[in-house]
Amino acid sequence: MSYTQLPDQPPSYPPDQQQEGSPRQAGDNIPDDFKYSVNVASCDLSIRQLFIRKVYTLLTIQLMLTTIVGFIIHSSEPIKLWVLDHTWTLILGFIGSIGFMIAAFFKSRNYPINLILLGGFTLFESFTLGFACAFIENGILLKAILLTLIIFIGLTIFAFQTKYDFVSWQGGVGCVLWGLIGFGFINIFLPFNSMVENVYSFLGAIVFAIYILIDTQNIMKNCHLDDEVIACIQLYLDIINLFLFILRLLSNNSNDN
Repeated sequence: MSYTQLPDQPPSYPPDQQQEGSPRQAGDNIPDDFKYSVNVASCDLSIRQLFIRKVYTLLTIQLMLTTIVGFIIHSSEPIKLWVLDHTWTLILGFIGSIGFMIAAFFKSRNYPINLILLGGFTLFESFTLGFACAFIENGILLKAILLTLIIFIGLTIFAFQTKYDFVSWQGGVGCVLWGLIGFGFINIFLPFNSMVENVYSFLGAIVFAIYILIDTQNIMKNCHLDDEVIACIQLYLDIINLFLFILRLLSNNSNDN
């Protein structure tokens, strides 16, 4: 095959013989597939931005749904009384959220079933969270929501702009988390005093604040382009657990006063 040069036109080269060092132009006929890579960090900027928009759009919908369900439960006395009389619904909500979460991880790249499973997980988690907050004073609940929102937005902005690698903290923070889980299990049967409870709640809030940094950076470094559902679940659980520990800390201090 021969390549000819037309008058008043730049030289034409075969696709595999581009001039060395010449920049790619907007109309260079490079397939869009070449903009993709194994993980988001190695992709073209426009692809990374699209993935981030998908993740945070889904996360916003999850949080809005959780807020709506929690508000309905918190403001409805008949619902609270009915759930108290039917405690099996709380067990069902807990098991359902875990089941949908596991299924969403296994089917995270199968559209649209991944979004259906994400919706089911969010609904069951919203129900259990809403009932956990049902008997909390409105003032304390609002403070916890606002603090969680401010902390999450601040940490997200920081995680995106910093060059420090928080992902390397994952192993150490995971060990601390297991320690908190063990402490919480003991506390169910052998309750500690209010000071120990406050320290436990504060450490829990710190751990999940760090997890927000870790998982936010993981989105850009380790997630595949089809892993938006997994990224949403991880960030959603970080936010919910941060909120619960802040709420616990505020409630303990309120009871002491």
